Amino acid sequence: MLERIAASNRGKIMRKLAVLGLATVAVATSAWAIEPGNWETNSRLDDIQLPPGMPPQAGEMIRGMMGGEGMTAQNCVTQEDLDNSPERIFDETNGECRYSEFEMSAGEIHAVAQCQSEQGTMDMTMDGTYTASTYDMTMSMRGDMGMGPMTMTFDVTGRRLGDCG
Repeated sequence: MLERIAASNRGKIMRKLAVLGLATVAVATSAWAIEPGNWETNSRLDDIQLPPGMPPQAGEMIRGMMGGEGMTAQNCVTQEDLDNSPERIFDETNGECRYSEFEMSAGEIHAVAQCQSEQGTMDMTMDGTYTASTYDMTMSMRGDMGMGPMTMTFDVTGRRLGDCG
């Protein structure tokens, strides 16, 4: 009887160790592989599809507003941010977007968000790759910002500059 209980406990302990080992591997290969610090992001408008009836000059005007070489922003990402909400590293929306999907593991990023602003609503999808100190992805936005349905595609790159502060 004692031998059966000991064997049963060994089995439980082995299962717990196996689960702990899998959890450790998951943490090591997930968003926590991104280093906290000061990150710089460059977003460059790659393509824009305007609503029907919009003059072609409107696309050039929007490209000009977005900056020909792209827009650059910096963002301090703490370890606490990564532990609680790793999508924080990509947060340039001033809280206007909410993620419905966010996966970051094995060097690949996939996210889907819905964005709401005074101008209208957009659905955003991001797909790309990352290392501990860089990322490279394509971001597509579709929606209506008050002019009618439109689509924009951006090339987005990021790199860790160093510690925050």
